[in-house]
Amino acid sequence: MGGQFHVLWMRVAVLGVFFAWAMPLVAETAMPSDWTRAITLMRNGQAEAALPHLERLVRTYPDVAEYRLELGYALFQTERDTRARYHIEQARGGALTPQQHRAAAALLDVIESRKIWSVRLDFAVEPSSNAGRGTVASSVEVGGLVFNIPNTARAKPATGLRLSAGVTVAPRLDAVTRAVLSLDTRIKYYEDTALRETQVLGRAGINRAVGENTTIEAGILAGQTYAGGGHYSDRFGVYAAYTLPVGQRAFGRVAVERYEMDHANFTIADGSRTVVSAQLRYALSGQTLLRSSAYVMRSDSVSSLQSGWEGALTLGVMHAFRGGLVAHVDVTAGLDKRDGVSRLTGVARRDRSVALSTEIYDSRLKIGRFLPVLKLGYEKNQSNELLNEYTNRTVSIGFRTAF
Repeated sequence: MGGQFHVLWMRVAVLGVFFAWAMPLVAETAMPSDWTRAITLMRNGQAEAALPHLERLVRTYPDVAEYRLELGYALFQTERDTRARYHIEQARGGALTPQQHRAAAALLDVIESRKIWSVRLDFAVEPSSNAGRGTVASSVEVGGLVFNIPNTARAKPATGLRLSAGVTVAPRLDAVTRAVLSLDTRIKYYEDTALRETQVLGRAGINRAVGENTTIEAGILAGQTYAGGGHYSDRFGVYAAYTLPVGQRAFGRVAVERYEMDHANFTIADGSRTVVSAQLRYALSGQTLLRSSAYVMRSDSVSSLQSGWEGALTLGVMHAFRGGLVAHVDVTAGLDKRDGVSRLTGVARRDRSVALSTEIYDSRLKIGRFLPVLKLGYEKNQSNELLNEYTNRTVSIGFRTAF
Protein backbone atom coordinates (compact mmCIF):
# COMPACT_ATOMS: atom_id res chain seq x y z
CA MET A 1 0.00 0.00 0.00
CA GLY A 2 1.04 3.60 -0.50
CA GLY A 3 2.19 5.92 2.25
CA GLN A 4 -1.19 7.64 2.48
CA PHE A 5 -2.96 4.32 2.98
CA HIS A 6 -0.47 3.39 5.73
CA VAL A 7 -1.17 6.66 7.52
CA LEU A 8 -4.90 5.98 7.36
CA TRP A 9 -4.42 2.57 8.92
CA MET A 10 -2.37 4.12 11.71
CA ARG A 11 -5.15 6.62 12.35
CA VAL A 12 -7.73 3.86 12.53
CA ALA A 13 -5.54 1.85 14.90
CA VAL A 14 -5.39 4.80 17.26
CA LEU A 15 -9.11 5.44 16.85
CA GLY A 16 -9.78 1.79 17.67
CA VAL A 17 -8.43 2.41 21.15
CA PHE A 18 -10.80 5.39 21.38
CA PHE A 19 -13.78 3.26 20.39
CA ALA A 20 -12.99 0.54 22.92
CA TRP A 21 -12.25 2.80 25.90
CA ALA A 22 -13.87 6.20 25.49
CA MET A 23 -17.26 5.18 24.16
CA PRO A 24 -18.32 3.20 27.25
CA LEU A 25 -17.86 6.41 29.23
CA VAL A 26 -20.26 8.20 26.91
CA ALA A 27 -22.97 5.56 27.37
CA GLU A 28 -22.38 4.78 31.03
CA THR A 29 -25.73 6.28 32.05
CA ALA A 30 -27.56 3.48 30.23
CA MET A 31 -25.02 0.63 30.28
CA PRO A 32 -27.27 -2.14 28.87
CA SER A 33 -25.80 -5.60 29.38
CA ASP A 34 -25.32 -5.99 25.62
CA TRP A 35 -23.18 -2.84 25.59
CA THR A 36 -21.02 -4.02 28.47
CA ARG A 37 -20.54 -7.41 26.83
CA ALA A 38 -19.84 -5.92 23.39
CA ILE A 39 -17.18 -3.55 24.69
CA THR A 40 -15.46 -6.35 26.61
CA LEU A 41 -15.34 -8.45 23.44
CA MET A 42 -14.10 -5.52 21.35
CA ARG A 43 -11.29 -4.84 23.84
CA ASN A 44 -10.25 -8.48 23.53
CA GLY A 45 -10.19 -8.26 19.72
CA GLN A 46 -13.32 -10.41 19.29
CA ALA A 47 -15.29 -8.19 16.90
CA GLU A 48 -17.13 -11.16 15.35
CA ALA A 49 -18.48 -12.23 18.73
CA ALA A 50 -19.46 -8.63 19.56
CA LEU A 51 -21.64 -8.24 16.45
CA PRO A 52 -24.86 -9.89 17.77
CA HIS A 53 -24.77 -7.68 20.87
CA LEU A 54 -24.19 -4.51 18.87
CA GLU A 55 -26.86 -5.39 16.29
CA ARG A 56 -29.36 -5.95 19.10
CA LEU A 57 -28.41 -2.59 20.65
CA VAL A 58 -28.95 -0.75 17.35
CA ARG A 59 -32.35 -2.39 16.88
CA THR A 60 -33.40 -1.53 20.44
CA TYR A 61 -31.87 1.97 20.56
CA PRO A 62 -31.71 3.14 16.91
CA ASP A 63 -31.35 6.78 18.03
CA VAL A 64 -28.14 6.19 20.06
CA ALA A 65 -25.36 7.09 17.64
CA GLU A 66 -22.57 5.59 19.81
CA TYR A 67 -24.05 2.10 19.50
CA ARG A 68 -24.41 2.41 15.73
CA LEU A 69 -20.90 3.79 15.34
CA GLU A 70 -19.43 0.93 17.39
CA LEU A 71 -21.40 -1.52 15.22
CA GLY A 72 -19.89 0.12 12.15
CA TYR A 73 -16.42 -0.26 13.65
CA ALA A 74 -17.02 -3.96 14.46
CA LEU A 75 -18.24 -4.56 10.90
CA PHE A 76 -15.15 -2.74 9.64
CA GLN A 77 -12.95 -4.99 11.78
CA THR A 78 -14.58 -8.07 10.25
CA GLU A 79 -14.27 -6.60 6.72
CA ARG A 80 -17.99 -6.23 6.09
CA ASP A 81 -17.33 -2.85 4.55
CA THR A 82 -20.68 -2.25 2.81
CA ARG A 83 -22.59 -2.71 6.04
CA ALA A 84 -19.95 -0.77 7.98
CA ARG A 85 -20.26 2.24 5.68
CA TYR A 86 -24.05 2.21 6.01
CA HIS A 87 -23.99 2.37 9.81
CA ILE A 88 -21.07 4.80 10.09
CA GLU A 89 -22.72 7.27 7.71
CA GLN A 90 -25.99 6.95 9.61
CA ALA A 91 -24.28 7.45 12.98
CA ARG A 92 -22.87 10.79 11.81
CA GLY A 93 -26.39 12.20 12.05
CA GLY A 94 -26.51 11.52 15.78
CA ALA A 95 -25.03 13.27 18.80
CA LEU A 96 -21.35 12.49 18.26
CA THR A 97 -18.40 14.31 19.78
CA PRO A 98 -15.81 15.99 17.52
CA GLN A 99 -13.45 13.07 18.23
CA GLN A 100 -16.11 10.57 17.17
CA HIS A 101 -16.79 12.50 13.97
CA ARG A 102 -13.07 12.36 13.16
CA ALA A 103 -13.09 8.62 13.90
CA ALA A 104 -16.03 8.09 11.56
CA ALA A 105 -14.40 10.10 8.76
CA ALA A 106 -11.15 8.11 9.09
CA LEU A 107 -12.98 4.79 8.99
CA LEU A 108 -14.91 5.79 5.86
CA ASP A 109 -11.65 6.86 4.23
CA VAL A 110 -10.01 3.48 4.91
CA ILE A 111 -13.11 1.60 3.73
CA GLU A 112 -12.95 3.49 0.43
CA SER A 113 -9.18 2.92 0.18
CA ARG A 114 -9.28 -0.84 0.68
CA LYS A 115 -12.42 -1.55 -1.38
CA ILE A 116 -11.70 -3.77 -4.39
CA TRP A 117 -14.92 -5.69 -5.06
CA SER A 118 -18.54 -4.74 -4.51
CA VAL A 119 -21.62 -6.77 -5.42
CA ARG A 120 -25.25 -5.64 -5.68
CA LEU A 121 -28.32 -7.89 -5.75
CA ASP A 122 -32.06 -7.25 -5.44
CA PHE A 123 -34.88 -9.53 -6.61
CA ALA A 124 -38.63 -9.69 -6.12
CA VAL A 125 -41.96 -11.03 -7.34
CA GLU A 126 -43.95 -8.00 -8.49
CA PRO A 127 -47.70 -7.99 -9.19
CA SER A 128 -48.64 -4.85 -11.13
CA SER A 129 -51.97 -3.32 -12.10
CA ASN A 130 -50.53 -1.97 -15.36
CA ALA A 131 -47.22 -3.68 -16.10
CA GLY A 132 -46.94 -2.30 -19.65
CA ARG A 133 -47.99 1.23 -18.61
CA GLY A 134 -50.81 1.17 -21.15
CA THR A 135 -53.62 3.69 -21.38
CA VAL A 136 -56.89 3.25 -19.53
CA ALA A 137 -58.79 4.68 -22.52
CA SER A 138 -60.54 2.36 -24.96
CA SER A 139 -60.67 4.88 -27.83
CA VAL A 140 -59.14 8.18 -28.92
CA GLU A 141 -60.51 11.02 -31.04
CA VAL A 142 -58.25 12.48 -33.73
CA GLY A 143 -59.47 15.15 -36.14
CA GLY A 144 -63.10 14.37 -35.36
CA LEU A 145 -62.64 10.65 -36.00
CA VAL A 146 -62.78 8.04 -33.23
CA PHE A 147 -60.25 5.20 -33.27
CA ASN A 148 -60.36 2.13 -31.05
CA ILE A 149 -57.18 1.52 -29.08
CA PRO A 150 -55.83 -2.03 -29.56
CA ASN A 151 -55.62 -4.29 -26.52
CA THR A 152 -51.81 -4.39 -26.76
CA ALA A 153 -51.67 -0.66 -25.92
CA ARG A 154 -54.22 -0.78 -23.07
CA ALA A 155 -53.70 -1.21 -19.35
CA LYS A 156 -53.71 -4.77 -18.06
CA PRO A 157 -52.47 -6.42 -14.85
CA ALA A 158 -49.57 -8.85 -14.79
CA THR A 159 -47.19 -10.48 -12.31
CA GLY A 160 -43.51 -10.63 -13.10
CA LEU A 161 -40.08 -11.30 -11.68
CA ARG A 162 -37.69 -8.37 -11.20
CA LEU A 163 -33.93 -8.81 -10.78
CA SER A 164 -31.24 -6.14 -10.37
CA ALA A 165 -27.63 -7.28 -10.08
CA GLY A 166 -24.23 -5.71 -10.47
CA VAL A 167 -20.55 -6.09 -9.72
CA THR A 168 -17.73 -3.54 -9.54
CA VAL A 169 -14.02 -4.26 -9.36
CA ALA A 170 -11.63 -1.39 -8.58
CA PRO A 171 -7.96 -2.48 -8.52
CA ARG A 172 -5.52 0.07 -7.12
CA LEU A 173 -3.06 1.67 -9.54
CA ASP A 174 -1.33 3.83 -6.92
CA ALA A 175 -2.05 5.37 -3.50
CA VAL A 176 -4.86 7.59 -4.82
CA THR A 177 -5.86 6.12 -8.20
CA ARG A 178 -7.95 3.12 -9.16
CA ALA A 179 -9.16 1.48 -12.34
CA VAL A 180 -12.93 0.90 -12.16
CA LEU A 181 -14.83 -1.80 -14.09
CA SER A 182 -18.53 -2.36 -13.45
CA LEU A 183 -21.37 -4.36 -14.98
CA ASP A 184 -25.05 -3.95 -14.04
CA THR A 185 -28.16 -5.67 -15.30
CA ARG A 186 -31.88 -5.19 -14.72
CA ILE A 187 -34.32 -7.89 -15.77
CA LYS A 188 -38.12 -7.83 -15.84
CA TYR A 189 -39.62 -11.19 -16.76
CA TYR A 190 -43.32 -11.74 -17.51
CA GLU A 191 -45.24 -14.58 -19.09
CA ASP A 192 -46.30 -12.10 -21.79
CA THR A 193 -43.25 -11.71 -24.03
CA ALA A 194 -44.23 -8.14 -24.94
CA LEU A 195 -43.66 -7.06 -21.32
CA ARG A 196 -40.19 -8.56 -20.92
CA GLU A 197 -37.19 -6.28 -20.66
CA THR A 198 -33.47 -6.71 -20.01
CA GLN A 199 -30.92 -3.90 -19.65
CA VAL A 200 -27.16 -4.40 -19.42
CA LEU A 201 -24.76 -1.51 -18.77
CA GLY A 202 -20.98 -1.63 -18.41
CA ARG A 203 -18.50 1.06 -17.39
CA ALA A 204 -14.71 1.32 -17.50
CA GLY A 205 -12.98 4.29 -15.95
CA ILE A 206 -10.42 5.82 -13.63
CA ASN A 207 -11.23 6.92 -10.06
CA ARG A 208 -8.92 9.31 -8.24
CA ALA A 209 -9.07 10.43 -4.60
CA VAL A 210 -8.65 14.20 -4.32
CA GLY A 211 -9.35 14.60 -0.59
CA GLU A 212 -10.84 12.83 2.42
CA ASN A 213 -13.88 10.87 1.18
CA THR A 214 -13.72 12.90 -2.06
CA THR A 215 -13.22 11.31 -5.49
CA ILE A 216 -13.38 12.13 -9.19
CA GLU A 217 -14.20 9.40 -11.72
CA ALA A 218 -14.39 9.40 -15.52
CA GLY A 219 -14.58 6.77 -18.23
CA ILE A 220 -16.60 5.14 -21.00
CA LEU A 221 -19.95 3.33 -20.91
CA ALA A 222 -21.71 0.86 -23.15
CA GLY A 223 -25.04 -0.90 -22.87
CA GLN A 224 -27.79 -2.85 -24.58
CA THR A 225 -31.53 -3.15 -24.02
CA TYR A 226 -33.71 -6.09 -25.02
CA ALA A 227 -37.49 -5.65 -24.98
CA GLY A 228 -40.47 -7.65 -26.19
CA GLY A 229 -38.31 -10.68 -26.85
CA GLY A 230 -35.84 -8.94 -29.17
CA HIS A 231 -32.95 -6.51 -29.41
CA TYR A 232 -34.21 -2.97 -28.79
CA SER A 233 -31.30 -0.51 -28.50
CA ASP A 234 -27.57 0.09 -27.97
CA ARG A 235 -25.75 2.94 -26.28
CA PHE A 236 -22.11 4.03 -26.15
CA GLY A 237 -20.58 7.12 -24.60
CA VAL A 238 -18.63 8.72 -21.76
CA TYR A 239 -19.31 9.69 -18.16
CA ALA A 240 -17.80 11.66 -15.27
CA ALA A 241 -18.70 11.84 -11.57
CA TYR A 242 -17.64 13.81 -8.49
CA THR A 243 -18.37 12.48 -4.98
CA LEU A 244 -17.75 14.54 -1.84
CA PRO A 245 -18.79 14.99 1.80
CA VAL A 246 -21.05 17.96 2.54
CA GLY A 247 -20.35 18.93 6.12
CA GLN A 248 -20.20 16.15 8.73
CA ARG A 249 -23.59 14.58 8.03
CA ALA A 250 -24.02 14.47 4.26
CA PHE A 251 -22.54 13.03 1.08
CA GLY A 252 -23.18 14.38 -2.40
CA ARG A 253 -22.57 13.13 -5.93
CA VAL A 254 -22.79 14.95 -9.26
CA ALA A 255 -22.51 13.07 -12.56
CA VAL A 256 -22.63 13.79 -16.31
CA GLU A 257 -23.20 11.30 -19.13
CA ARG A 258 -23.09 11.75 -22.89
CA TYR A 259 -23.90 8.83 -25.18
CA GLU A 260 -25.31 7.85 -28.57
CA MET A 261 -28.46 5.70 -28.81
CA ASP A 262 -29.16 3.36 -31.72
CA HIS A 263 -32.43 1.43 -32.00
CA ALA A 264 -32.96 -1.81 -33.87
CA ASN A 265 -36.46 -1.01 -35.19
CA PHE A 266 -37.34 2.42 -33.76
CA THR A 267 -34.78 4.41 -35.71
CA ILE A 268 -36.55 7.78 -35.37
CA ALA A 269 -35.35 7.76 -31.75
CA ASP A 270 -31.68 7.35 -32.72
CA GLY A 271 -29.43 10.17 -31.58
CA SER A 272 -27.52 11.63 -28.65
CA ARG A 273 -28.45 11.86 -24.97
CA THR A 274 -26.92 14.21 -22.40
CA VAL A 275 -27.74 13.52 -18.74
CA VAL A 276 -26.83 15.58 -15.66
CA SER A 277 -27.70 14.06 -12.27
CA ALA A 278 -27.15 14.85 -8.60
CA GLN A 279 -27.67 12.93 -5.36
CA LEU A 280 -27.50 13.95 -1.70
CA ARG A 281 -27.74 11.79 1.44
CA TYR A 282 -28.15 13.61 4.76
CA ALA A 283 -28.17 11.89 8.17
CA LEU A 284 -30.83 13.87 10.01
CA SER A 285 -30.33 11.80 13.16
CA GLY A 286 -28.88 8.49 14.23
CA GLN A 287 -32.01 6.74 12.98
CA THR A 288 -33.28 8.95 10.13
CA LEU A 289 -31.67 9.48 6.74
CA LEU A 290 -32.92 11.98 4.15
CA ARG A 291 -32.27 11.35 0.45
CA SER A 292 -32.71 13.49 -2.62
CA SER A 293 -31.84 12.97 -6.27
CA ALA A 294 -32.53 14.76 -9.53
CA TYR A 295 -31.68 14.44 -13.19
CA VAL A 296 -32.15 16.37 -16.41
CA MET A 297 -31.77 14.71 -19.82
CA ARG A 298 -31.61 16.32 -23.25
CA SER A 299 -32.47 14.05 -26.20
CA ASP A 300 -31.51 15.03 -29.75
CA SER A 301 -33.03 12.37 -31.99
CA VAL A 302 -33.63 11.85 -35.69
CA SER A 303 -37.27 12.86 -35.19
CA SER A 304 -38.26 15.99 -33.31
CA LEU A 305 -41.13 13.96 -31.83
CA GLN A 306 -38.50 11.98 -29.88
CA SER A 307 -36.32 14.99 -29.07
CA GLY A 308 -36.77 17.16 -26.02
CA TRP A 309 -36.19 17.53 -22.29
CA GLU A 310 -36.88 15.06 -19.51
CA GLY A 311 -36.25 15.37 -15.79
CA ALA A 312 -37.32 14.25 -12.32
CA LEU A 313 -36.83 15.11 -8.66
CA THR A 314 -37.01 12.48 -5.90
CA LEU A 315 -37.23 13.18 -2.17
CA GLY A 316 -37.02 10.32 0.29
CA VAL A 317 -36.62 9.38 3.94
CA MET A 318 -35.41 6.25 5.72
CA HIS A 319 -36.35 5.76 9.38
CA ALA A 320 -35.31 2.96 11.73
CA PHE A 321 -37.91 2.25 14.43
CA ARG A 322 -37.22 0.69 17.79
CA GLY A 323 -37.36 -3.08 17.57
CA GLY A 324 -35.81 -3.45 14.10
CA LEU A 325 -38.50 -2.21 11.69
CA VAL A 326 -37.11 0.04 8.92
CA ALA A 327 -39.19 2.05 6.44
CA HIS A 328 -38.18 3.89 3.24
CA VAL A 329 -40.53 6.35 1.54
CA ASP A 330 -39.77 8.15 -1.75
CA VAL A 331 -41.80 10.69 -3.72
CA THR A 332 -40.88 11.52 -7.33
CA ALA A 333 -42.16 14.25 -9.65
CA GLY A 334 -41.21 14.16 -13.33
CA LEU A 335 -41.60 16.14 -16.56
CA ASP A 336 -41.22 15.15 -20.23
CA LYS A 337 -41.38 17.85 -22.95
CA ARG A 338 -40.96 16.97 -26.64
CA ASP A 339 -39.87 19.39 -29.36
CA GLY A 340 -41.95 18.22 -32.30
CA VAL A 341 -45.67 18.74 -32.97
CA SER A 342 -47.62 15.59 -33.78
CA ARG A 343 -49.51 15.68 -37.09
CA LEU A 344 -52.30 13.59 -35.58
CA THR A 345 -52.94 15.61 -32.42
CA GLY A 346 -51.55 18.99 -33.47
CA VAL A 347 -49.67 19.44 -30.18
CA ALA A 348 -46.17 18.88 -28.82
CA ARG A 349 -46.23 16.14 -26.21
CA ARG A 350 -46.10 17.27 -22.55
CA ASP A 351 -46.14 14.71 -19.73
CA ARG A 352 -46.18 15.20 -15.98
CA SER A 353 -45.74 12.26 -13.65
CA VAL A 354 -45.79 11.53 -9.93
CA ALA A 355 -44.69 8.37 -8.14
CA LEU A 356 -44.75 7.14 -4.55
CA SER A 357 -42.85 4.11 -3.30
CA THR A 358 -42.60 2.53 0.14
CA GLU A 359 -40.20 -0.18 1.28
CA ILE A 360 -40.57 -1.94 4.65
CA TYR A 361 -38.43 -4.63 6.26
CA ASP A 362 -37.49 -5.96 9.70
CA SER A 363 -33.74 -6.16 10.34
CA ARG A 364 -34.29 -9.13 12.69
CA LEU A 365 -35.63 -11.38 9.91
CA LYS A 366 -32.34 -12.23 8.23
CA ILE A 367 -32.14 -15.19 5.87
CA GLY A 368 -28.42 -15.65 5.41
CA ARG A 369 -27.17 -12.31 4.08
CA PHE A 370 -30.62 -11.16 2.94
CA LEU A 371 -33.77 -9.61 4.35
CA PRO A 372 -37.33 -10.10 3.04
CA VAL A 373 -38.75 -6.78 1.84
CA LEU A 374 -42.28 -5.56 1.13
CA LYS A 375 -42.53 -2.80 -1.48
CA LEU A 376 -45.59 -0.78 -2.45
CA GLY A 377 -45.63 1.54 -5.44
CA TYR A 378 -47.94 3.99 -7.19
CA GLU A 379 -47.29 6.03 -10.33
CA LYS A 380 -49.46 8.27 -12.47
CA ASN A 381 -48.58 9.91 -15.77
CA GLN A 382 -50.69 12.77 -17.16
CA SER A 383 -50.22 13.83 -20.77
CA ASN A 384 -51.78 16.12 -23.35
CA GLU A 385 -51.83 13.01 -25.57
CA LEU A 386 -54.37 10.52 -24.22
CA LEU A 387 -52.42 7.46 -25.37
CA ASN A 388 -49.58 8.34 -22.99
CA GLU A 389 -51.70 8.65 -19.85
CA TYR A 390 -51.53 5.77 -17.40
CA THR A 391 -51.75 4.74 -13.75
CA ASN A 392 -49.87 1.83 -12.22
CA ARG A 393 -49.85 0.19 -8.79
CA THR A 394 -47.35 -2.43 -7.68
CA VAL A 395 -46.85 -4.70 -4.71
CA SER A 396 -43.65 -6.71 -4.55
CA ILE A 397 -42.18 -9.19 -2.12
CA GLY A 398 -38.48 -9.73 -2.50
CA PHE A 399 -35.08 -9.76 -0.84
CA ARG A 400 -32.34 -7.20 -0.27
CA THR A 401 -28.90 -7.26 1.31
CA ALA A 402 -29.05 -7.16 5.11
CA PHE A 403 -27.55 -4.10 6.82
